[in-house]
Amino acid sequence: MTDWDSFDRLLASRRRVIVEGLIPFLRLESVSQERERVRACGEWLARAMQARGLEARVIETGGNPAVFGERRLPGARRTLLLYGHYDTKPVPPDGWLQPSPLEPVFRRGLAEDGAPTVAPGAIADEDLEHHRLYARGASDDKGPIWAHLLALELMDASGIAPAVNVKLIFDGEEEIGSPCFGPFTEAHRDLLAADLVLVTDGPKHDSGRPTVSGGARGVLGLELMLEAARRDLHSGNFVAPNPAWALNGLLASMAAPDGTPLIEGFEADVAPPSAAEREMLARIPVDRPALERELGVRVPADYLERLMFHSTLNIRGLASGFTGKQANTIIPHRATVSIDVRMVKHQRLETMYRRLVEHIRAQGFEVIEGTEAPLPDALRGRAIRVVEKRGYDPGKTALDLPICREVIAAVERAHHGERAVLLPTLGGSVPLWAFTDLLGLPTLVLPYANAGNRQHSPNEHLRLDHLFQGIRTTAALLTDLG
Repeated sequence: MTDWDSFDRLLASRRRVIVEGLIPFLRLESVSQERERVRACGEWLARAMQARGLEARVIETGGNPAVFGERRLPGARRTLLLYGHYDTKPVPPDGWLQPSPLEPVFRRGLAEDGAPTVAPGAIADEDLEHHRLYARGASDDKGPIWAHLLALELMDASGIAPAVNVKLIFDGEEEIGSPCFGPFTEAHRDLLAADLVLVTDGPKHDSGRPTVSGGARGVLGLELMLEAARRDLHSGNFVAPNPAWALNGLLASMAAPDGTPLIEGFEADVAPPSAAEREMLARIPVDRPALERELGVRVPADYLERLMFHSTLNIRGLASGFTGKQANTIIPHRATVSIDVRMVKHQRLETMYRRLVEHIRAQGFEVIEGTEAPLPDALRGRAIRVVEKRGYDPGKTALDLPICREVIAAVERAHHGERAVLLPTLGGSVPLWAFTDLLGLPTLVLPYANAGNRQHSPNEHLRLDHLFQGIRTTAALLTDLG
């Protein structure tokens, strides 16, 4: 094993430089839907990789580009592929307790608890680890990417060489379901060839302990639209179908008030946890009362099993007419719903999509797929248009494989012997299937960001002690797995 004393001293001495280098990365807007800005961010990332001795380049995918980098070691017997994504969720300012989500600020505690911003110059180097960096993308997923690059930089400065070939692939459209990543992976099998894939997305367990997951749920994202009249109508001067009522009726047929899916065959392919997985679930610490206090709602007793072994049907957005200061007495002519479905092992995106479509038809609606076909007048108020459909299948690797046990041991050593929390799968979604199903590679998720980091929400942040620990973890993996 490598003696890490010199590495740790160097890491401690460069904390400020590490954080200052991350800030320009966070200032680059890379919202998935803003293709030119994503590309500019990807090009910046490739240059940052090249500056740290990686052969790096931007690669076209048919959508937002991916960024690939590698460093080969003569005689290495293994190749490690690290996956992350540099695109982010949108950055609407509402709810952010800072002037701009793209201008990072420091706080010692949670913004929602009233922790004030702190000027960087007022923070001593040795106190940086007790602060949080607030900005869109800080935890999801630019901070973990930065940890990889700085691990290589500090290893070089410490004279510690990786013991494996290292490859890095950074997705530019993960936050919109990675629509091009599957075909990209198939087209670049040789480029992405590896012995193991590690994904550093998502949050650690609430306990703060190192966390290793064998999988992630798949996701199906849909936007459905129902249109009645050709335009909005004065509610006192017209009698016309209201698409909002019709859409609400359809949604009520899809799930019970508590969210339990009612779609026929929705969980027909779901397999219950194995005996080994139930033992793993029993060892995962869960403080339900604390979680209920944080969320303000009840948490079911089978919370973990629902999170990891069941699919969900979620309304993530509804739109029709006007509310608040824009409220108007109109019959809206259009109603739209955005839905996501989380899928577990054995479920497939196309199968779940077809079951949902069949359910809609069974409620008496026609289904129009895509935005090209015109809406006949005869179908106004009776047709559901699928405006958008995207997503990917779930992916899963058994944690008891020999190579997985090596990873777990290396991660625990990097955390000074702290026992890892082992998760059969994440509740969230990452395109692991591209590696597990298309490339047939063992793939694990090693979250670097802190729990409660507000990813996808206002006040996203990264605890800086987790950033520094992530650097150490990457360095340990690059040496121990050789």
